[in-house]
Amino acid sequence: MERLYQYEPKCKDLLGEFEALKEEEHREAMRQELKEEIMRKDKELFTAATRQCPVCSNVMHAHGKTGMVSYLAVCGEVRVQLKRLRCISCKLIVIPASVLIPANGISASLAEKMCDLASKMPYAKAAGSLAIQHNITMSAKRFWKYVQKESDTINDVLAEESDILFKTGVIPDMVDLQQKKPLIIGLDGGWVRGWQNTADFEVKCATVTTGSAPGPGRKRHLTDRSGYAAVCDVEDFRQRVSALAIKSGYLTASARIFVSDGASWISKMVNDWFPEAVHILDMFHLKQKVLTLFGINAQEQDASIRDDVLKACDAYSPKRIYSLINEWRPVDLSKDEAKEKLMVYVENNASAISNHKLVSIHGSGWIEKGVDLMVSRRMKNRGMSWTHHGSAHIIPFAVLHYNNQWGVYWNKRKGLNKTIAS
Repeated sequence: MERLYQYEPKCKDLLGEFEALKEEEHREAMRQELKEEIMRKDKELFTAATRQCPVCSNVMHAHGKTGMVSYLAVCGEVRVQLKRLRCISCKLIVIPASVLIPANGISASLAEKMCDLASKMPYAKAAGSLAIQHNITMSAKRFWKYVQKESDTINDVLAEESDILFKTGVIPDMVDLQQKKPLIIGLDGGWVRGWQNTADFEVKCATVTTGSAPGPGRKRHLTDRSGYAAVCDVEDFRQRVSALAIKSGYLTASARIFVSDGASWISKMVNDWFPEAVHILDMFHLKQKVLTLFGINAQEQDASIRDDVLKACDAYSPKRIYSLINEWRPVDLSKDEAKEKLMVYVENNASAISNHKLVSIHGSGWIEKGVDLMVSRRMKNRGMSWTHHGSAHIIPFAVLHYNNQWGVYWNKRKGLNKTIAS
């Protein structure tokens, strides 16, 4: 079958064989050292373990070793046997060194690499990349199971703090902005395709910042940026956004601004729970709806009215927008329903449109970017479909990357003292 190969190397690495040999030797040496370290720890834990049964308080004695236990690390698989204790009365078996072997059987260092791959590419491609980078062969299904088990060990701190806030009234630790900085919260969502016959669903996202600062060239970057995403119902997300706002300095901000796409549940949340905040509509969504209604290639009178509506959008005049759309009589009667929906949308978000006159923040690219990084890049690629459960396992890793907390989380996971964000 060599005749089917399409590519041939133009040159060969003269040290390639030496490098490959040494790489495997290093892996083998590391596997041996890791095995010896597990056996040493096993001996220490076995010696220090109490000989009193935790169930019936009778004496426990040595009871041989376990079968082969697998520990998968960046150097490959290590198989060891651990010492056992057995109660002479109730026959309970205790393995003191079982704490050394993670529940999913893989090391934290390998778990980090696998979760990083899973947050950026499909599981099958991730498994292939793992084989290339670490010479660890693993099926896509096994890779997927490992990542899901790892994701299950992540605590959603914001969800926990919001539960405490609304059940007990205890406010989480919060940033003090000293009335010097505004707090800007962008709310949006990314729709992903449901798996098989299940309906599509929305991953809700919140992006928080205290403004922007000059970046390279003409660009600007968000200051004190953080994001959150979750697959949950509206009520749970409202509570989590409330906790996130308080944690981010809502109570001490110089101004409180919410930016949204005009979804009714967001408007209701801001009006009911944050009455002192300024809610502004993401004008990109409004203009897209206008262009969809009239058509980009509209002709003559339709094009003239469309342009007038867009000018009214730039002037942040909801009355003018509503009036122009209301007076428009589409030739295509099938657009009547879309016209009515847009009028209702403008009416419901009238204050959020006119509020643009009160602030200097009008762009929404930073919100769309947050949704893109936390949801779209991984979940909305061609041909992909998801369950709620499956998407919830990937979201925490995307959020860690977005918040520049990847290194902090994994250093804690590996028991390291280093907690620098990366």
